[in-house]
Amino acid sequence: MGGGNPNVPDTSLPKLAAGPVGQQIHSIYKSRLGQFTSHGQYSSHNLQAAMYEGRASGEDYVKLQVYSPPGQSRPTFEDATSHEFTNTHVGASFGPSWSTHWIKIELVVPEELQKKAHLGFHWDAGNEGLIWTEDGEPLQGLTGGGERVEWILPDSFRNGKSHRFYIEMACNGMFGNGMGDTIQPPDPNRYFQLRLADIVAVNLEARALYVDFWIIGDAAREFPENSWEEHQALQICNKIMDTFINNHGTQESIIQGREIAREYIGNVDSSKVYENEKEPHVYAIGHCHIDTCWLWPWAETKRKIARSWSNQCDLMDRYPEHRFTCSQAQQYKWLEILYPKLFDRVKSKIKEGTFQPVGGSWVEHDTNMPSGESLVRQFLYGQRYFESRFGERCKTFWLPDTFGYSSRK
Repeated sequence: MGGGNPNVPDTSLPKLAAGPVGQQIHSIYKSRLGQFTSHGQYSSHNLQAAMYEGRASGEDYVKLQVYSPPGQSRPTFEDATSHEFTNTHVGASFGPSWSTHWIKIELVVPEELQKKAHLGFHWDAGNEGLIWTEDGEPLQGLTGGGERVEWILPDSFRNGKSHRFYIEMACNGMFGNGMGDTIQPPDPNRYFQLRLADIVAVNLEARALYVDFWIIGDAAREFPENSWEEHQALQICNKIMDTFINNHGTQESIIQGREIAREYIGNVDSSKVYENEKEPHVYAIGHCHIDTCWLWPWAETKRKIARSWSNQCDLMDRYPEHRFTCSQAQQYKWLEILYPKLFDRVKSKIKEGTFQPVGGSWVEHDTNMPSGESLVRQFLYGQRYFESRFGERCKTFWLPDTFGYSSRK
């Protein structure tokens, strides 16, 4: 009589699950993560599609000219820029191995990009390079091949006028020109194609989410399967992806994704992340190990120092909390002789305590073949140099790349 089921209580809870329930298949959920940031078939729909807010290329905005010194000569800025330059373009190839090509760039930022939050110049010829100002100051190294291809444009470039700077192109990769793999003999006839020379407005929130997702994704891949840390990281990553997809990749979905990421990594947008009462267990300090002689000509080592250390000074300007260590008095001396403006910049960072010389020896030396007298002189000349240039000796010994330690004490 009257119908209904008197045994079913009234409730406001949903009668059906909002989504799939049950144990997740880890391999499916983990493999899904790569689809969110890949450059493949999903790049027009995933996070890659939101990385940039605008782009300008072509001769109206980026005019390129080149001077190619003869042979394997590596002229100074003053010498190179005194020569006649000829027109070149994206798609041109430069070589052979170990040659140098100076690129003069005349750049005009279009009006629609001038008020964007983050403007960069993206350059990728697949080889190393060094950016110079018009008046001969080395600013920043470039790696190529998708790694370190951006130079942040000065605010003074945002006026619609033409601005000039130079790139000193070195026809070698980060690890030389080995045939097949890194340590094989170099290919003497390797050429590098210029693939990218664009003015780019970067979506900083999308770039930050990319890094957040990369770090949390690594946690999901590296922690033991079925551990709580792995499970939580996997859920956070998939939640970020679902939010992005359900909101059609809007800027709001990207900001929401960053909020979700903070559930796992906290707010890492500034150095304030370090300001807490917890005692650190691990300290991370930047380091760039440059072999004084390895897979490239002796003269290329000297340019690698300038490329690498100028990058660190640039990072310190943008992130004052950044700390960097580097060894080998010989490399500091080369910088002092060949790049005096950059040496002064490094010297000022050392005085601030952000750029920290370590090692105390002249180079990172072998400890098996040299005599005791040779080892003593490594430190005699090394510490003498550090003290004479920077006012103090190194307090930290640094020899991570020697091939065996001697038994001498």
